[in-house]
Amino acid sequence: MTTLNAQSFIEAASRVATWRRPLLLTHEKPDGDALGSLVAMRAFLSSQRLQPTALLFDAIPARYDLFRPFPLISVLGRDVQFSDLGACDAVIVLDTCAYVQLRPIAEWLRAAPQPKLVVDHHATRDGLADFYLVEDTAAATCLILYDWAVAAKWPIEVNTAQALFIGMAMDTGWFRHSNTDHRVLAAAADLAARGVRPHELYESLFLRESAARVRLQGAAIATLEFLAADRVAVMILSRRAIADAGATVADTEDIVNEPLRIASVVVSVLLVEHDDGVVRVSFRSKPPPEVRSVATGDAYLDIDVAALAQSFGGGGHRRASGARIPGPLPDVRRRIVESLVERMANEAGSYPR
Repeated sequence: MTTLNAQSFIEAASRVATWRRPLLLTHEKPDGDALGSLVAMRAFLSSQRLQPTALLFDAIPARYDLFRPFPLISVLGRDVQFSDLGACDAVIVLDTCAYVQLRPIAEWLRAAPQPKLVVDHHATRDGLADFYLVEDTAAATCLILYDWAVAAKWPIEVNTAQALFIGMAMDTGWFRHSNTDHRVLAAAADLAARGVRPHELYESLFLRESAARVRLQGAAIATLEFLAADRVAVMILSRRAIADAGATVADTEDIVNEPLRIASVVVSVLLVEHDDGVVRVSFRSKPPPEVRSVATGDAYLDIDVAALAQSFGGGGHRRASGARIPGPLPDVRRRIVESLVERMANEAGSYPR
C-alpha cells in the first residue's frame, strides 16, 4: 500500500518542470479514467509552458464523444509515427504500470532513453519508469492528478475539472463502488464548485447509448451462466456476437458489472474475443453481507480478482481486474472457470459447477 503526500507531488512537479516536450501515454482501450488523466495531465503541463503530446493507440470510444471537443488527442500510426517519438524528452504513463497494457509501444518504451514517470492507482506494477506517483488506495488516477494539481498549485480550469470528474466518476461506478471514499467525494465536490455539471456528464455518458451497444449487452446476458452455487456469473462475447450486434469491442465496457446486481453473485466474469484471437477477460467482485462462507458460517466471501487476473498474466484491483489470454475462446473459458471455482472452494467450501 502506497500513500502519496504533498512533498511527493512537489518533488514530481519540480522534476517535470525540467522537461519541455513530454509524451503522455495511457493504456489500450482507454476508459474514462485513462482519457480524463490524459486530457488533464496535458492541460496541467501546458499551463506550465511545456509542450506535451497526448497519445492514444485507439480512436476515442463512442461513449466518450464528449472528449472530442477538447484539443486533438493524437493516435499512434494516424497522427504520430514511431519516427516522431524521438522528439519527446520524457514519457509520462497514466493509469497503468504494465507493459501488457501498452503493447503497441512497449518495445519502444523499454528501449527509450528518456526519463519516465508513472501516475497510477493500480496495484499491479512493472518496472517501466524511473519515478512513480502510484497510490493503490486512490479511487482513480484522476484523483491522484487532482491532488497533484492542488499541491503544485496548478490551475484547474473548468474543462480540466470536467476531465478529472469523468475519470473519478467512471472508476467509482458513478460513486457507488466500494472504492468511493471521502477523498474522492471531496474532490468531486470541489470540481463541481469549479463548474462541472455532474448531471450533464451522466446524461452524455449513460443516456445516449447506441442501439448496437444495447443489443450487445443483450447478447452477453443471453450467455449468462451461474456457477459455484450461483456465486459466480460468467458471460461470453464472441467475435461473431459483436459483429451481429453491429458493435465494437469498445462497446463491451461495463457489461461485466451487470450480473453483480444479483444478490447471490460474488464474482462476475466477461470474456470478449478479439479479432486477433486473444480473449480479453474482465473480472469484477463484491463482498455482499448476505453471502456468508459455508466453511466459517460468519466470514464473508471476499474474492481478490486482481490475484486471479495476475495468475493469467493480467492485473488490476481487488474488485476490478482483467487479463488478455490467447484463445480459443472455449479453452480460455474452461481455464478461467476451473481456476475461479477452485478459489471459491478454498474460500468457502466446495461448490458444484
